[in-house]
Amino acid sequence: MCRYGRSRSRMVWSMFVETITQPRDEWHHWSSELRFYDDPPAALVTSVAWDAGDGMVTQVNVWDTPGAISDFFMERALHLIERDGEPEHKPRRHGEPVAAYVRQ
Repeated sequence: MCRYGRSRSRMVWSMFVETITQPRDEWHHWSSELRFYDDPPAALVTSVAWDAGDGMVTQVNVWDTPGAISDFFMERALHLIERDGEPEHKPRRHGEPVAAYVRQ
């Protein structure tokens, strides 16, 4: 993964992208319980969620590595799934991007 800054110097880093689309109530429950926005995990680079206008919320999560998602699952999600059952809508893992632009 590469990004070129204003100096045209090359910076290389890794990231892993996932998306999930859920009904608003389901999204609110899981994002609140998992503390995505109140206490984001250190490996979460960014998370953006929006209402698609049809009662569904789509969320994009960018993680440091695929292993970070596994750690997050074990630390935060597993006990919720054991308590509440599996969510109807699950994240779709997209992998590492081939290109990205990040404004400085």
